[in-house]
Amino acid sequence: MKLVAFSPQYLRLNEPLPFGLRDAEGRLLLAAGLQVQDRAMFEELTEQPLYASESESAEWNRRLAAVRDQLIRQGAALKDVAAARPDTTPRETKPVALGLSEELQEIVSQLDAALRDVRPDSDWRSRVFAVHLRARQLAERRLDASLYHLVYEASHSTQKYSCHHALLALLICEQAAPLLGWTRTWVDSLGRAALTMNVAMQRLQDVLASTHLTVTAEQRAEIDTHAARGVQMLKDAGLGDPLCLAVVELHHDASLADKALAELPPERQLARLLRRVDIFAAKISRRGSRAPMSPVQAAREACLGSQGVPDEIGGALLKAVGLYPPGSFVELVSGEIGIVVARGRRANLPYVASLVAAAGSALGEPVLRDTLDRRYAVRGAVASHRVKVRPPHERLMALR
Repeated sequence: MKLVAFSPQYLRLNEPLPFGLRDAEGRLLLAAGLQVQDRAMFEELTEQPLYASESESAEWNRRLAAVRDQLIRQGAALKDVAAARPDTTPRETKPVALGLSEELQEIVSQLDAALRDVRPDSDWRSRVFAVHLRARQLAERRLDASLYHLVYEASHSTQKYSCHHALLALLICEQAAPLLGWTRTWVDSLGRAALTMNVAMQRLQDVLASTHLTVTAEQRAEIDTHAARGVQMLKDAGLGDPLCLAVVELHHDASLADKALAELPPERQLARLLRRVDIFAAKISRRGSRAPMSPVQAAREACLGSQGVPDEIGGALLKAVGLYPPGSFVELVSGEIGIVVARGRRANLPYVASLVAAAGSALGEPVLRDTLDRRYAVRGAVASHRVKVRPPHERLMALR
């Protein structure tokens, strides 16, 4: 792929990108059509060299040249020529659209590469910010489907475990946080913390997720100190978000659990949510040494406070992911077994695609069930290893 320079002067807040933005190595930072809405991310991007694929940006550059030529012929001042923008004619070519599963895999891979490059002299911050934006905007378009793919993959694969886990935590946190009345600034910092919380043990986390090996004393020390070491790594590498750094440092802190959320300082409020989401995502994930817990059971445990009933965090999590999260398997009172494809009107009333008939045979075509209908109410959770039918993901997403 041939790259051409893109001047940061043409980047605007809250304006869709005409083509994908890349770094000097050709790695995609922001996909075409995305909007930069976060001021910190905008400043991070405009402070570094930006590039685009020559073929993808050719039409935009042609229109830019045409506008400049016209201004020059009209005798416009040089400052006006330099500030010229192309007209808003739609691009004649569009990048090949990825399927949702492929897009999520690409986002995970981008995050993995960025976090392995956390050092003062790299562009890791803009790459992580770009992942944050891309994941957020994908969730805004297709939240249920994104949760479905991430929850399902968590229970079936250990590939790039650390970053897959971080992306799932990000999506859940950013759905629950607004329900708690938190500001956009808080949510931005919380999202960055979710993506970077395990940066100091990323490689170890990936190794342990895929093996049966017993954790050594040295590895245990690395695990126990990863929050503090991660904060130092991020500081040294130039992350200037004090709230994010504080949340990363506190995301395993279980102290003050009995205090009302509003009585805690901002960093402890955010850390309490991230800790609960972190535990939920870990429980539902497959490891080399154990099978995943049912997302339903994990959701029940994650939503309970110290008194054994849902607290403020638990209530927000229930609304965010549901008692039966997308991507989890359930049995219906009809005897059918299916997979949750979307959250429903209430936390315990999801939409389910039935895959296995009551008699135990696979259905020729999945059937969408609204569990609000008592004939198809959820009887209980089903462990993923008990379901021998591989869900046809794209067909299931089309049902909703």
